Amino acid sequence: MNVTFEKKDELNGTISVGISTEDYLPSYDKKLKDYSKKANIPGFRAGHAPKSMVEKMVGNNMLLEEINALASKGLFDYIEENKLNILGQPILTEDTKIDELSKEANYTFKFDLGLTPEISLNISNADVFTKYSPIVTDAMIEDELARMKKQFGTLTDVETVGENDMIYVALTELNDANEAFEGGVDAASVPVAVNTIKDTDLSDEIIGKAKGTELNVNIFALFNNDESEMGHALGIQKQTVADLNPTFKMVINEVKRTEASEMNQEFFDKLYGKDVVTSEEQLKEKVKEELNGYFNQQAQHLLEHELFDTLVAKHNIQLPDAFLKRWLMDRHTDKFTNENIDEAYIPEANYLRNHILEEKILVENKIVVSEEEIKDAAMAYTKQMFGAYGNQGLSDDLLMSIVEPQLKKDDFRSKMINMAVRQRVNEYILNTITIEPKEISAEEFFKVMETHNHSHHQHAE
Repeated sequence: MNVTFEKKDELNGTISVGISTEDYLPSYDKKLKDYSKKANIPGFRAGHAPKSMVEKMVGNNMLLEEINALASKGLFDYIEENKLNILGQPILTEDTKIDELSKEANYTFKFDLGLTPEISLNISNADVFTKYSPIVTDAMIEDELARMKKQFGTLTDVETVGENDMIYVALTELNDANEAFEGGVDAASVPVAVNTIKDTDLSDEIIGKAKGTELNVNIFALFNNDESEMGHALGIQKQTVADLNPTFKMVINEVKRTEASEMNQEFFDKLYGKDVVTSEEQLKEKVKEELNGYFNQQAQHLLEHELFDTLVAKHNIQLPDAFLKRWLMDRHTDKFTNENIDEAYIPEANYLRNHILEEKILVENKIVVSEEEIKDAAMAYTKQMFGAYGNQGLSDDLLMSIVEPQLKKDDFRSKMINMAVRQRVNEYILNTITIEPKEISAEEFFKVMETHNHSHHQHAE
């Protein structure tokens, strides 16, 4: 077998695998002979069918299997032995066409390769980044306290509608004569948060009304033209919402109001457990600490995103774009087409550039992610997932009992390895660059975040 490599440029190459009869005939003949000994063909005793008949029946498939196996082995052995760093997987060149197989023929398979670009790592303390430090104000603490008091408040029935109340209404679809529409929608109890109604004329009309009040409303205005919400509230298919008559009779059956909790020990205990906080001043310090922690986490997340985006751009990582587009369309025919490949390729290319820089940092600094670090990443990820649903305070033993079975699943393990790798890479970068702290108001910080997210989203597209 003759295997050669032609490097077309820094990012593209072709491997040719030449297979002669001497390469495949001995193995092919042996497999055919072994098969003949076991073949059970009608009209012949087992293993006694003529070789020519057996070959006519299965020879072509055996030959194809043998030649393909040799071509694949020659290709990947060459890549491994010569330590070619490739992107994607090799694909047959467009001019490699083998229409018919013959055991007397020689074959040449040509494979196009996308080569990983060589980059020189260029990260130092001359790379300066800003880490924002949002200022937590007394007003922010008071706003958070008000939210917490409302969250743990008491739901009470009231007689008239206020701007922050929840009302439960009966809704009946009306016809052009303002009478109940025959066969129309009739919902007995639909919850509506008054402060979510964007039509101010409608909300002003509802505020101040007493329980039992009847009034005609525009159903689309009541639900802010949200067809999904309307379908869910009225118990109908989203697709049928557009066919509704806009005028509905609305009867206010109930008015619910959340009365804020009092600032007392019972409230403190609900928030943090018995006697963890025992005064309003302690509560304010606790809230300030949590807000600082939240902003620090967001600022760190922003810093890591910005530094990686900037450093990837700085290294000007070029890719074999034409090859990769062709490989994606060949591998995922349901996802990538001639019509969408240019746009769909952008996030794939961004991911590859990030990965190439990560790999360069890992290799050049001899960074190896340990099994313990993978478990730590899985623990942190799982804890965050449970925290999103309000299940904080889970013991490490319980979390580990959840994590360990998950780590045996290839997809989850791969994801955790990637997280652990990114953490080590970020640590290296953060210890190498220069970080300048900058105090900023929360309002300014949110604007910076919004600008970054918008830019990052566009870049990902």
